[in-house]
Amino acid sequence: MSDTICQNVRNCIKCDLCKNQTPLVQSYNNKEADVFWVGLSAVKTNNSLDIPLSPSTRSGELIHSIESLLPNVSFYKTNVVKCLPLKDDKIRYPSLSEMKNCQFHLESEIRNFKPNVIFLLGKQVSDFVLNSKEKVSLDEGFNYNTYPRNKQIYVPIHHPSFILIYKRKKMTDYLHSIENII
Repeated sequence: MSDTICQNVRNCIKCDLCKNQTPLVQSYNNKEADVFWVGLSAVKTNNSLDIPLSPSTRSGELIHSIESLLPNVSFYKTNVVKCLPLKDDKIRYPSLSEMKNCQFHLESEIRNFKPNVIFLLGKQVSDFVLNSKEKVSLDEGFNYNTYPRNKQIYVPIHHPSFILIYKRKKMTDYLHSIENII
C-alpha cells in the first residue's frame, strides 16, 4: 500500500515543484498508522532517502522526542506539499494552488493509513486541511481544539519550529499536551 502511495507521489507532475528535488515521502510498511504529523512542505535535502519531518531537522527532532514517549504508537510523517517550493533558489511558502495540487496525495495517505489522530503543524496547514470558514487559532497554553471528521480527530498545533524559537521554556508543556491527546 505504501509503495503505491510513494510511487504516485514520486511520479506526480501536476506542477513544476517536482523539478526542484525528489519529493519527500515516508516509506511505511504498516497497513495503518495511529498518528499522522502533517507539515507544510518539503525541506531542501541532499539525501533522496530523507523523509518528511526527519529527525535530522530541528522540528523533526522535536517530533521524534514526542514519539519516543509513546513506543506502542505508530506514527507517519507527511507534508501537504510533497516537493520543495523554491523562488530564486530560496525556500518559500507554497502557494494555495500548489497545496491544492498535492491535496489528493494527502487525502490518499489518510484514506489508506486510517490514522486516529492527525496533528496539523502550524496555522497555514491547519487552515488549509480543515478548510473551514472560521480560522483556526492556536492556544498559547497548548489547550488544543480537536476537530472530528470521518472517524478521525484533526488537531491543529503549533509548529515545532515555533516552539523551538519562541516557546522553548514551555517545551515540556507542549510535549505533555500532545502526549495527552494521543
